[in-house]
Amino acid sequence: MSNVTVHAKARQAASVFIREAREVGWLRAKLEIKPDGSITVDAGMVNPEAADDFLSSDLRMVNDM
Repeated sequence: MSNVTVHAKARQAASVFIREAREVGWLRAKLEIKPDGSITVDAGMVNPEAADDFLSSDLRMVNDM
């Protein structure tokens, strides 16, 4: 009998999830596997919009040296 770790099971689940996401046409899928075997997923059918809540004229370089 093989002794499969929780992390190995999580990697297998993540691999299946990514494969299925690609097959249905998802644009992005980001998975994070924690040491305890839990998986955090950030996925979607569209790319996230960038939050451009500022103008380039508002940007300043500060030299604190």
